[in-house]
Amino acid sequence: MDIFLTDLETGDRIRFPMLPEEIDVQTANIFQSYTIMAVGDIRLPYGEELTSFRWKGIFPGEARQYDPYIREWQSPHELIRLLETYRQREKKLRLLVTETPINRDVYIQRMTGKHIGGYGDFHYTINLIHAKELIIHESGSGGGDGDESTPPPLANTAPEGAERSEPPPAGTYTIVSGDTLWGIAQRKLGSGSRWPEIFEANRDVIGDNPDRIFPGQILTIPK
Repeated sequence: MDIFLTDLETGDRIRFPMLPEEIDVQTANIFQSYTIMAVGDIRLPYGEELTSFRWKGIFPGEARQYDPYIREWQSPHELIRLLETYRQREKKLRLLVTETPINRDVYIQRMTGKHIGGYGDFHYTINLIHAKELIIHESGSGGGDGDESTPPPLANTAPEGAERSEPPPAGTYTIVSGDTLWGIAQRKLGSGSRWPEIFEANRDVIGDNPDRIFPGQILTIPK
């Protein structure tokens, strides 16, 4: 397992030198409460909170750079400088934790820490938040007297009793932010467990690590 943070603008990548004991992932729905006479309090969904990621770790000092458990040593001062620059400039980053489903675009929300011990180690806590894209849907301009707030009918709504269609035929797919091979296989092939088929068909695009996919890559979807 490895933890990577990649600058999506420049492609520069940080590989965290030591793995934390755990990564805390938090997500939840937002609800609004209303009091209705003769009914009482009710709660209605009002959207979704942004997923956050948090862990505690260590940037090992120079005295420990050759220890066998160090993944890829960098000076703690350099790592702190880079991460603080990313945070202050609100850089959009790609968080990838290999061997897990975590593959998200994020911002650094907060980072704290202190130097401890005689090895030059820096003990830190980092909080990341999902960089969710804002999608704005334009309303139609029919010019009539209809209620513009009424959403249009769903294009893929099938008549009652109709059988579900088969997964779409093979073709190509352009990766967007937040995609995983599992999710692509679920949507395009009907089962997330078929992600190795997509991986094998696109090794020349993805490389040897199925967790390293980036927005804009065009994948061939096998039959």
